[in-house]
Amino acid sequence: MTVINLDILIKELQILLKKYKVEIIDFLNFKYSPNKVKDIESITGDFSIKRSMFKIGNIIVKNPVVSAPLAGISDNTYRIFARAFGSALNYTEMISSYGIYYKHKKSFSLADVSRFERPCGLQIFGSEPEIMLEAAFMVEKLADFIDINMGCPVPKVLKNKSGGYLLRDEKRISDIISIITSKIKKPVTVKLRIGWDRSNINVLKIAKIAEFNGASAVAVHGRTVRQGFSGGVDYEVIKEVKEGIDIPVIVSGDINSFTKASNILDYSGCDAVMIGRASKGNPWIFFNIIAGLISLEYKGEPAKIDEVSGLFDGFTPSIEFKKDLAKLYLKFMIHFKGEEKAVREFRKCISWIFKGIKGISRMRENFVSMKNIDDVFGQIDNI
Repeated sequence: MTVINLDILIKELQILLKKYKVEIIDFLNFKYSPNKVKDIESITGDFSIKRSMFKIGNIIVKNPVVSAPLAGISDNTYRIFARAFGSALNYTEMISSYGIYYKHKKSFSLADVSRFERPCGLQIFGSEPEIMLEAAFMVEKLADFIDINMGCPVPKVLKNKSGGYLLRDEKRISDIISIITSKIKKPVTVKLRIGWDRSNINVLKIAKIAEFNGASAVAVHGRTVRQGFSGGVDYEVIKEVKEGIDIPVIVSGDINSFTKASNILDYSGCDAVMIGRASKGNPWIFFNIIAGLISLEYKGEPAKIDEVSGLFDGFTPSIEFKKDLAKLYLKFMIHFKGEEKAVREFRKCISWIFKGIKGISRMRENFVSMKNIDDVFGQIDNI
């Protein structure tokens, strides 16, 4: 079995980030006058944006760009890369409160968080207040905050009256949040959708219930549970939530570029945007959005958004950079999961990373035959 030291991998990731900065600087200098944008190093620094900092309980969130909890995706490796490229806040994949309560090994493995992913919340789901309290208590020491999922639209979750199903039961939502916040010392946040369906848009009422019962923040995806991930996102409803409560609100749903992130932040007044599916195989999206937001206020004279959009939405790193990223991503996965499992799961990641590359679709049949790190590196070198 291949064994890879995490500290060594982190150093390699830092080198990779420097390569990204070199590429984007070259792009900016080639396409635009350098005085339109601050030096990349001073732009990003530790990715802090002082005017946009906010707090979730005692946690300082340094910028308004956070990564989403994505089932089957936002594992340790995803979170480390998201954090390295600027994400101010991470979440685990959704974890069953019943799995934690009954001490299932898989559930506890999802709750493992390294020091390179923080601040990071553990997202749990369930429907029984007492079970959810016990689960939160059991993993509290592993988390920076506890996030309760009350928006997941997946049928098997809804069948158990969990996730988005809870939006139909405001009393149960109140019971769950109140019992957890009364016993847990870490901040508690809630992930919501705008309602069960278009005839039942009750997210503002739910958000007020969450705030009243001690939640430190809410994240709202702008679709109904019944919509799943289809149809339009209703940012107007999320704006109403932000205007109606005093705790931080994170807006989620189809935010896939600096331009959209900036526009939605301005329109909604929310404290942060949550980046989900747009970050699959594309961790540099966090960097680009944050750098763009800072550039809007260069020297105290806000740039025009169309100028900055061209800078940070117009850049995609080179194939060579993507190859380096893909290899390092796999090495991180191997560290956390072992070679066999990592290679099997990486088959989907390689398609995401190289999406849009000419000829990549013809290579996908080769990806499914990859069995070890040498097979993967060979396929990457052939791209």
